[in-house]
Amino acid sequence: MTTANPFDWNRFVTRPDAVWAVWGFCCLLALAYQILAGFEPDGPDDYMRLLQVRDLLAGQGWWDVTQYRVDPPAGASMHWSRLVDIPLALLALLAGETAALFAVPLLYLLGALFALRSILLRLDLPPLGIGLGLVILPLFPLLTGSFMPFRIDHHAPQAVLGLVAAALMLRPGRAGAALCGLLAAAWVAISLEGLPMVAAFAGLYGLAYWLWDDRRLAVFLTALAMAAPALSLATRPLGSFALPYCDILLPGHMAAFAAAAVIAWALPALPRQDRAAGRWGGLVVIAAISAPVAYFALGSCAADPFGELDPLILQYWHGQITEGLPIWQQPFSVMAMLLWTPLLVLAACWPRRHVALAAEEGARAWLLYAGLTLCACLYSLVLMREAIVAQLLAVPFAAALLAHYLPKARAVQASAPRIIATLACFLLATPSFVSGALKPLDPLSPIAPEAVLQVTPLEAEECDFAQLASLPSGLLFAPLDSGPEILAKTGHAVVAANYHRNQQRMAQVIAANIGSVDAAQEIVRSTGADYVVACTSNADIAHYRSAGEGNFADAIAVGEVTEWLEPVEGFSAAPLRVYRVR
Repeated sequence: MTTANPFDWNRFVTRPDAVWAVWGFCCLLALAYQILAGFEPDGPDDYMRLLQVRDLLAGQGWWDVTQYRVDPPAGASMHWSRLVDIPLALLALLAGETAALFAVPLLYLLGALFALRSILLRLDLPPLGIGLGLVILPLFPLLTGSFMPFRIDHHAPQAVLGLVAAALMLRPGRAGAALCGLLAAAWVAISLEGLPMVAAFAGLYGLAYWLWDDRRLAVFLTALAMAAPALSLATRPLGSFALPYCDILLPGHMAAFAAAAVIAWALPALPRQDRAAGRWGGLVVIAAISAPVAYFALGSCAADPFGELDPLILQYWHGQITEGLPIWQQPFSVMAMLLWTPLLVLAACWPRRHVALAAEEGARAWLLYAGLTLCACLYSLVLMREAIVAQLLAVPFAAALLAHYLPKARAVQASAPRIIATLACFLLATPSFVSGALKPLDPLSPIAPEAVLQVTPLEAEECDFAQLASLPSGLLFAPLDSGPEILAKTGHAVVAANYHRNQQRMAQVIAANIGSVDAAQEIVRSTGADYVVACTSNADIAHYRSAGEGNFADAIAVGEVTEWLEPVEGFSAAPLRVYRVR
């Protein structure tokens, strides 16, 4: 009589089956959540991405990403890349729009889980650490929401590209370096915000060359230099590089990539490259040549892409997007989250500090991966939304801490101390606890949104913009954040939406709302708007009202109608107010 082999947990967590099991469970949870929450996008960027895909499938040109229902007839120029539209459009064609919006974020999650598995194995974590690394993503505040169905903006794919590129960087051989360069090019083609992290990848390949004579740097830079223009030209018209915008990958960036790649291939021919000091000098040559190439080729675009924003837009829009602000302009809970992430990375690396510069493959992997993660953490201190990348990269370090301390906590004999020690392991190894603990203090922060927002929304009930579809089609003068959802749910057009290339109209919407009723009348009429729309439960209206007592936003919110506006029947009460321009 034979007995069945017992389930081998240690073997299971190291196999791809573990990834599929965790992902399947996440899909079931996501489905249950969406049934309760509703099957629709969550924010303005998600709605705008949906509009881009709809327009593409309806026949709009592949290279044309203009949103023509914003400020018609010319439309609003968009800097978004078609790369993010590809999986959404393909799945929408095969299975329908709802299925695409549901599945694509979960497919990004699947890619992230497989990349994490590869990294956890390369870092040589024990089976407990590998298993924990696949299931602790929800303990990182920014990760759960990033991979939820219907979250189809471009932040999750960027983070996954960075994580997969990191996994490839840890693989020996030139093929991994070439693929890493390709993914780095895709990252910056989607968003120029990825450029500092691409520089971090190049710097770490350079570090490997300096310390260990690892010559993959030239391969990485060559793939980057070739793929960057190819992906850019494949997704944007040639004329877009001549427009007066600095928010996309430009020929100046590509020239710098190419210059760095050429010099990297020439490094072995330079003198003293058999010594670490000589290799360091060669890396200095790369920086000394490629940096000036980028600076002079980019011209004014070498500065901040948002540096030319209208002061009104900076104050009442960009300055209120917390994800785009540095740590010193964040609430206390966010500050703690941003600082705790690099601390847990350092804590996980501390036991290995004595072998950090060793030539063994495992030590190299730890040094390179820790360096990349800390670069992402530092970047997140300047640009908060990059904490998505930082937290995703930090998951293996949290898993390493848990794998080290959790068995010790579970070995405590007394029940109460054992439970407390176990909870402490999870609470201290991830940034969720420290962030949540300081959350009640956020209103006390002088730079918190609650402190800036001196007027709270009048209503708690959310607006149903789909109701606007019952009105004859027209041009709506609506707050910036409401525009994408209105476009997605109705056939109307809007004067402006929250996208910085539409600066003139954005500034007009802001100026009208924060100014006097008479000034608003002049602005609204100049746009040709047919309706004025306000959602009194939205934060943007509350923020406009805080600019001054009795301004236009305040008058609209409380229903003080002027003679040039006529209340539309059925929309004269909060939270959704609509007025026809006489």
